[in-house]
Amino acid sequence: MAKLLEPQKDVSLEQPILFGRDQLVNTATISRQFSKVKLLAKVKPLFITDNGNVDSVLLSYEAYEEMYNRIQSLEQEVLDYRAEEATAKPESSVDWQTVRRSSKE
Repeated sequence: MAKLLEPQKDVSLEQPILFGRDQLVNTATISRQFSKVKLLAKVKPLFITDNGNVDSVLLSYEAYEEMYNRIQSLEQEVLDYRAEEATAKPESSVDWQTVRRSSKE
């Protein structure tokens, strides 16, 4: 069974996400019309509001999978770049134990 992740409380974005009013759905509507809301989310992400504040996002599995794969790809690109840099310029590399020690201070 997959382990559930703990929700992060202080998730912030450098730039606001833009969306239309037609993408806002309050929690009461979700409770009453989940089947309809689920179909709408297959077309574009829906932003679920609670007390007027965006609380969650509902999107299709395909959109989630695409987003997840893109993040994985970007993370791999960063790792590949760092490995190339460490190989090309070993003198600029930092030992992981040094990093660990400095993070504890």
